[in-house]
Amino acid sequence: MIFLETQRLLFRPHEPGDEADFIAMHTDPEVRRYVGGQPWPLEKAHDRFRNQYLGQPTETYGLWATILKDEKRYIGCCGLRAIEGGTSAHLGYYFARPYWRRGFATEAAEAFIAVAFGRLGLLKVVADVEKGNSTSERILQKFGFQYVKREEIPGSGRVILSYELPRSEWKHELT
Repeated sequence: MIFLETQRLLFRPHEPGDEADFIAMHTDPEVRRYVGGQPWPLEKAHDRFRNQYLGQPTETYGLWATILKDEKRYIGCCGLRAIEGGTSAHLGYYFARPYWRRGFATEAAEAFIAVAFGRLGLLKVVADVEKGNSTSERILQKFGFQYVKREEIPGSGRVILSYELPRSEWKHELT
């Protein structure tokens, strides 16, 4: 089942054939640097894929397998997480390092922001970025996200920057 399609990407539930690329992505220190700081151990990556990602998501919310159409290859995941109250969603995305700096995160983010405001009629989309991840900050700012707050994670040295995009500020004429 294809949930969503853009010019270069398909979004669908995770399938067994995605496992090796999923594991390679989540065990890569550079990919995990801004999403928890540490690469997952191999066993954790296998377990997470098989027990939390395989066959998921099945409806609108969740991190969808992101497939590069030309290569028919798993390159990451992107999606929305429901926020309590039902009027907002949290945008998230991860991409394997060989697919960085090619505009895929922007393309995926734009598609899911459109789902949030168009299909779901939400009032706001929020996103978190670890301090230092200037690429993700630029992507969010491109769509009109505004900085809201900074949170330091005690004992980790991590600083999380929170952004939000009200529907009224959505710049949906970018492409």
